[in-house]
Amino acid sequence: MTCANLPARHGAWAVALAVTALVLTGACDDNDGGGDGGAARTARSSAAGSPGATTAGGSPSVSASPAPTATAPPDPRQAEQDIRQAWAVLFDPKSSLEQRSEVVEDGDENALMIDNLFRDPSGSKLRAEVTSVSYTSDVHADVAYDLTREGRRLDPGGPGAAVLQDGGWKVALRTVCALTRHAEDAPEAPSCAVPPSSPVPGSVSSPASSPASSPAGTGR
Repeated sequence: MTCANLPARHGAWAVALAVTALVLTGACDDNDGGGDGGAARTARSSAAGSPGATTAGGSPSVSASPAPTATAPPDPRQAEQDIRQAWAVLFDPKSSLEQRSEVVEDGDENALMIDNLFRDPSGSKLRAEVTSVSYTSDVHADVAYDLTREGRRLDPGGPGAAVLQDGGWKVALRTVCALTRHAEDAPEAPSCAVPPSSPVPGSVSSPASSPASSPAGTGR
């Protein structure tokens, strides 16, 4: 009986081994497939969530524009009023030397010239009326004005200028220097030979400018 059952047992073992082999093969296939799929999903997820990819596909970043250069004071109207007032004080026959010096660029250092100009028989009769103000920067302005003496119009030698100094708008020194040619005996101050701090209208200041050159508009 034992010998008769041997073939059957051998057949059962063979079937069992075959089933086990199939099960193991399927498990290996599942594991391999799962690994590849996970790697693929991870790669896709990384690509989709990458900040660089989003940036490349989106709108290009725009760099901030540089701040514009100031070409006028913060309050142009108030500045123009101050400039007109400075001109009025300078040419007012009732103004004192101290008052005139306060409204002229570096007025204290050039008080002697200012005093000589407005004490001069001809210079004391000079009158001026501002007609327009245009800003070349936030601290410099060109000033067009009518210059007269006893009602007769004179050549001012070009536009005048105003500068912002010590928190206030003042008549540019080079403008006062140019006025001395309308006086009989009011020589220019030594500082008139120094290149002006305010730009000469229609020109570009250069470090190579000669200190001995006369300011524009002096007629010298």
